[in-house]
Amino acid sequence: MALGLLPAIAGAQNREVTGKVTRAIGDAPVAGATVIEIGGQGVAQSGNDGTFRISVGPGDVRLLVRAIGFQRKEVAASASTSSVSVALDEDPFKLEAVVVTGQATTLQRRNATTATVQVSSDELNRAPAQALEQSLQGKVPGATISMNSGAPGGGGQVQIRGATSILGQGQPLFVVDGVIISNDAISDGANSVTGAGSRTSSAGIGSNQDALVNRLADLNPDEIESIEVLKSAAATAMYGSRATNGVVVIRTKRGAPGTTPQFNLTSRIGRSVAYRLLGTRQFK
Repeated sequence: MALGLLPAIAGAQNREVTGKVTRAIGDAPVAGATVIEIGGQGVAQSGNDGTFRISVGPGDVRLLVRAIGFQRKEVAASASTSSVSVALDEDPFKLEAVVVTGQATTLQRRNATTATVQVSSDELNRAPAQALEQSLQGKVPGATISMNSGAPGGGGQVQIRGATSILGQGQPLFVVDGVIISNDAISDGANSVTGAGSRTSSAGIGSNQDALVNRLADLNPDEIESIEVLKSAAATAMYGSRATNGVVVIRTKRGAPGTTPQFNLTSRIGRSVAYRLLGTRQFK
């Protein structure tokens, strides 16, 4: 009977510590922060208001608090302390972010052994663009992105590892929410229908009206949560030979439990003014 009471006695020695996780600048609550008892079994997560409640062992303990986009921090909770406050500093390098490694699981950026480039939704939509590929220009180091044409839906060509073939295309593999999609350039056949391709007269319709169209142009940049570009061979190993030119992993936005609905409205107004007009001769 004494042995049966040992677990109950050990469980009764645990105590409860409450607290709140906020930003170091602005004192705004941090939701979704993970609180771990170092050397113990206590684990908790902060709510939308930044508060948490964790069960820890007796005596003095140390708590590890971490959140995506912030630097991890350790705080001490003495045996007589029942409440703590944690202020997290923002992490400009985002070492706490969870990245795709090309394997079935994900891990933190600080522990990743492969090179990954992550573009968030805010960075993607910072400036208006005609297509998703154009939004990535200048945001992925080492990538060469060129647009097919200026036509709506024209799309573009992306090269992550440079020119790897003389005749073949250098397009990477595109994965949207775990599904591989084809981004091959498809011709609309306008030259064949109108016969513009056989015309040699300079006054005729040019043969460049047969614009190429990419399927990636069908994606709405406002519906994308993040884009991760995998460059190394180890990161793209799970995708096979199709990932020779790299992999672009696209995650779309989706609802999460406990979040409130949000509505975003974007409005742009432009004005066109003639820079120079044709003049007329004046006789006096």
